[in-house]
Amino acid sequence: MKLTASILGAVLLAGAAPSSWAALPPAQGVASPPPGSEVRFSEVPDFAFTERSGATVTRADLLGSPWIAVPFYARCLGPCPSLTGDLRARVYEELRGSDVRLVSFSVDPRFDSPEVLEEWASRFEVEDDRWLFLTGDLGEMEAFVREGLKVALARDETLEPGLAVTHSTRLPVIDPEGRIAGWYECAADGLERAELESNMDLLTNVALALSTAPQPSNLPAINAALNGLATVLLVLGYRAIKRGDRERHAALMKTAFATSAAFLACYLYYHTAVLPLQGGPTQFHGGGAAKVGYLTLLASHVILAAVNLPMILRTLLLARREDWERHRRWARWTFPIWLYVSVTGVVVYVVLYHLNPAP
Repeated sequence: MKLTASILGAVLLAGAAPSSWAALPPAQGVASPPPGSEVRFSEVPDFAFTERSGATVTRADLLGSPWIAVPFYARCLGPCPSLTGDLRARVYEELRGSDVRLVSFSVDPRFDSPEVLEEWASRFEVEDDRWLFLTGDLGEMEAFVREGLKVALARDETLEPGLAVTHSTRLPVIDPEGRIAGWYECAADGLERAELESNMDLLTNVALALSTAPQPSNLPAINAALNGLATVLLVLGYRAIKRGDRERHAALMKTAFATSAAFLACYLYYHTAVLPLQGGPTQFHGGGAAKVGYLTLLASHVILAAVNLPMILRTLLLARREDWERHRRWARWTFPIWLYVSVTGVVVYVVLYHLNPAP
């Protein structure tokens, strides 16, 4: 009977409003403002807790970027595992490339040592510091969760460890100045799966709206795709003329030119309009021979691309005039350079954006 009552209390607690509600400004009664809202609640107080790495993390360390607070504990027999898994699958991935962090606070810190937190993080395949896992003194942690994060929390030491702690699953989003911007329900009983996913999307969008870092552009990937498509079209066009199929060759080469022209337009727009807003071009972090090789590849790509453009236009013009003899002479030089530029465009993208870990 006592266990049943405790579980019922946990369910009620999970949907409860944040504790210390009276401390919130009366004019700001909406607990879950939409993205872009200027509503702010109380400031998160100072804290100093231990991360799974052993480092001390304080409130000051998180200032300047938004973060999402996640109360949890490793022995939890309730929502903690599923909530962490959902956050890992949806929110964590959506925040990739932004300056938003997730910060999990253990409400069972006497058991959740840094080693336990490391195992927990590994269980959910969290391998970087975009998601912190904190533990510390029991009294300080409980006070911080209740009074600092305004998240309801209860403890009953007479129950087995996995049921001894209950806490709300309304997650606070904290803005770059350390103020709570709202609470968003992500694991309450009775919610349909679609509603939970919608809440997590809202949580993510609110956090991103608070982000001070520019969102990464997808134009580099689009440019690489255009270069890859041009490569395929060029090879097919070459094979067509070798087989004597002039019509197919002409259609493929015109399409390759249109694809390369689209790449050039996207490339110029990215470098003139997007990169200045993102603080400049992506830097290559390697050194020594790797950096020399990359810069050589990049230089050859850029120089030959500039040289190749008038050659392509001249070759196509000669074909339009049906001056086949001079068209063939120009094509012997234009084609290999064009193919090299297209292939190296893809290689530069892969090296810079996928094989270039931060220092």
